Amino acid sequence: MPKVRDILVDVKVEQAQRQRKCRRNSANLIAKGEWCLVVRTNATNDDYSYSRDAAKPMLDAAWAKLKTLYEGLGLAPPNSG
Repeated sequence: MPKVRDILVDVKVEQAQRQRKCRRNSANLIAKGEWCLVVRTNATNDDYSYSRDAAKPMLDAAWAKLKTLYEGLGLAPPNSG
């Protein structure tokens, strides 16, 4: 069976090794050791960190988009009951 292509290659969750600023709200600091969402841009290859609070609406929107893709192909999303 061929390897499944990873379409979410530029998104990951990682534990901050140092204090970071949230890209969505620079006043919101991500403390060393906290888990955060990291998105790499294609244009500049920069990594942007997002706090858990900032990541939640982003992940909700991504999930809605993935569900739409599943529905467009006539597939049931995983764990859909």
